[in-house]
Amino acid sequence: MVSNAITIIRNNRNRIIPLLEPSSLEQFAAGQFTEAVLSNYLQPQGSFSGVGEILLGKPETQSVIFDGPQMQTILKVIDEMNGIVMIHPSTINEGKRDTNLAEIEPSIQKYPDTIFLFHPLANFKLVAPLMEKYPNVYYSWDFLGSFYQGLGNRYTGQLSTGGTSLGSSNPDASAEYFLATVDKVGFNHIVDENVKMLAPQIQKYPDRIMWGTDFNKAYHFEEPVVDMVMKISREVIGRLPADLQEKYAYKNAQRIFWLYQGDSDRPTNCKLKL
Repeated sequence: MVSNAITIIRNNRNRIIPLLEPSSLEQFAAGQFTEAVLSNYLQPQGSFSGVGEILLGKPETQSVIFDGPQMQTILKVIDEMNGIVMIHPSTINEGKRDTNLAEIEPSIQKYPDTIFLFHPLANFKLVAPLMEKYPNVYYSWDFLGSFYQGLGNRYTGQLSTGGTSLGSSNPDASAEYFLATVDKVGFNHIVDENVKMLAPQIQKYPDRIMWGTDFNKAYHFEEPVVDMVMKISREVIGRLPADLQEKYAYKNAQRIFWLYQGDSDRPTNCKLKL
């Protein structure tokens, strides 16, 4: 399976930007993601172009903090390659603590040549002040996260704002259940709720927020679900201010991933142009 994935990645370098994710959160928390391990994978001609998603919200990583050796090792290596790290900070709802601004900010200052790409929706209030101050901070607006919140605003009897009722904790979770819920809540209502949440924020940070989503359940990859997610996403994008649509849809992502659009086009020893 890994060999098949690597073949697909290498044959589609203009469409896929792979990130190296810790294979075991327990190993990551124990400090086994060493500089030697990272350097072995993050070669200029290798498959991986950064590290992520680093899940700090899991029970296994509650001891991991930004100025600890686990994170600092990763950030040092990524900064040396002018790369990208995608981070999912911890929230009290997920684990036992909230990642706070004072914990993150020193590392952003220390590693100015690293692109910090934060996610998911629950952490937007944490990331927004950083986007105001630092040109190397970006945000992936998790579409399915806001999608679930849009459902929760109207259908709270069945759906939580975190979306867990459509996730693994719901025994009814399936493509059929997903589509039936969309039909019951209403396509336009879901779009309206997403636009209300997204439009004011992308107006504040027009160059920093990009479309993204987690497909992390098996049924998310079923064609009817993919089609519906894309349909709603496109409708949301179409209702944003005209000058922000392309930025959110793909241009902001191009801006930070331009170094990784193909091995033949990748500059050497070149800083990201922000």
